[in-house]
Amino acid sequence: MVDQPGHDSRPEATPRKTIRQSPTKNVRATTRAGVIWTFTIVAIVVLVLLVIFMMQNQGQATVYFLGLEGQMALGVAMLLAAVGGAVVVAVVAAVRIIQLRSRGGAAARRLDHGKK
Repeated sequence: MVDQPGHDSRPEATPRKTIRQSPTKNVRATTRAGVIWTFTIVAIVVLVLLVIFMMQNQGQATVYFLGLEGQMALGVAMLLAAVGGAVVVAVVAAVRIIQLRSRGGAAARRLDHGKK
């Protein structure tokens, strides 16, 4: 078969049907209440897992802190350490958020002062 100039040897594409759906079909709106319920369920699952962890790790452990010494359940000691780490992270995050808000407020005040 000889190709002729101006003739495409590829088969013609069949036109596709356009399917239109109403925007309200199968579309779920995300609400704050839905997000809160989702996080609540996740938090409950995590708490159940923590309780199981603490129940399975009830062996006594010697804990040393700043020259103090004491006995407590291993699961409780590890939970306290995790909570302490979370508190440190929360404090650092709060300081950073305060810093960013103060910078944003200062920048907004400079912009407002420049417009006057």
